[in-house]
Amino acid sequence: MARKGSGLRTVIKVAKAIDRANKKHNKEIERQHRENIREENRQQKEYERQLRQQEREWAAQSRERERLKKQHEKQRITDEKQAFKEAIEKAKVAFENRCDIRTKLREKIVNQVIL
Repeated sequence: MARKGSGLRTVIKVAKAIDRANKKHNKEIERQHRENIREENRQQKEYERQLRQQEREWAAQSRERERLKKQHEKQRITDEKQAFKEAIEKAKVAFENRCDIRTKLREKIVNQVIL
């Protein structure tokens, strides 16, 4: 016949099983904690990368706006210079026309006085 035990051995086995389960649970919690930290770090790096990309895009847009602004300013200056040159040319032609008219008028008057 089997001997009847006091149950101490069973209690010890149960306590060891509980201790093992508790250690396993603590390791799992620690692993999840490390995993969560890695995920947060990854998300933070992704966010910072997106911010840098957005800043680069804004800077590029700003440079493009400045380039276009300078280009328009140069075009405006060129147009003003061309308009000024054309105005000078028109004034020159008008002056020459007036000089020709005066010359003809002077010749006419001289011819009338002489004749």
